[in-house]
Amino acid sequence: MATLKDIKLRMVSIENTQQITKAMKMVAASKMRKAEENASQSRPYAEKLKSIVSNLSNGLDQSAHPLLTQREGGKAVVLLITTDRGLCGGLNVNLCKQLHKLVPDESNNFDLVEIVAFGKKGNEFFSHRGGNIAESYRDMKEAQYAEVLGKTVQELIKKYMKGEFNHLFIAYNQFKNVVTQIPTIQQVLPIEPPDDEDAAAGEQTEFIFEPSGAGILNAILPQYVENLTFTALLNNIASEHAARMTAMDAATNNAGDMLSALQIQYNRARQAAITSELIEIISGAEAI
Repeated sequence: MATLKDIKLRMVSIENTQQITKAMKMVAASKMRKAEENASQSRPYAEKLKSIVSNLSNGLDQSAHPLLTQREGGKAVVLLITTDRGLCGGLNVNLCKQLHKLVPDESNNFDLVEIVAFGKKGNEFFSHRGGNIAESYRDMKEAQYAEVLGKTVQELIKKYMKGEFNHLFIAYNQFKNVVTQIPTIQQVLPIEPPDDEDAAAGEQTEFIFEPSGAGILNAILPQYVENLTFTALLNNIASEHAARMTAMDAATNNAGDMLSALQIQYNRARQAAITSELIEIISGAEAI
């Protein structure tokens, strides 16, 4: 049975941990507000650009541009965006598990799946499971990740147009709200035309290209792909801070519950010690 000293030491340890989790929650909440604002501000431009590209791809033949050409099988590349730090619940694990199901799936008929990992957690997950990691970036600031991601996407677009691989996906956590982050795996290349619902909802426009259709597509399609990946990065950053804030809040509450239980245990042990001392005093007095 634990002594009063052991219980007291454990209570002090939990109180110190609770102070740390409270501080981490406040820091995550502060960072999340800025990250959420960045993600929200990028959304209108991304949606409008998507609408334009959807109209363009719907009205043009696949052969109009290499980024529109649909290809079967072959090699696939996945841009995996995770975090460098943990303590954010199952944010990274849920995304990596979902991607892990895609990699060996024979229904996709991929000859090879290469992963370009942004963030330490994704790299560690697939390194331990035999994933084919082509490149890995870790321990960088958010602005550095954005810069490296942009350069990486530009290189991948060039390789795709040369036919070095047939599919490009991006895996990230989509920020819905503070308590909801959705693991998302989205096809980036080839650019898919809108489905029937999107086509019906949007206004179909007949475009007249000036000076040429090829020039317009060469400018807007790479920009669309870069914007798609940049928006995914912003969503993942906001998801990280939101998940960490939620996890630290839960840890703080759990520490409070543990302290309450230990306080009851401490009071009972203290009462038992006092009772034992009283019995010894009474027994000694009677013996006299």
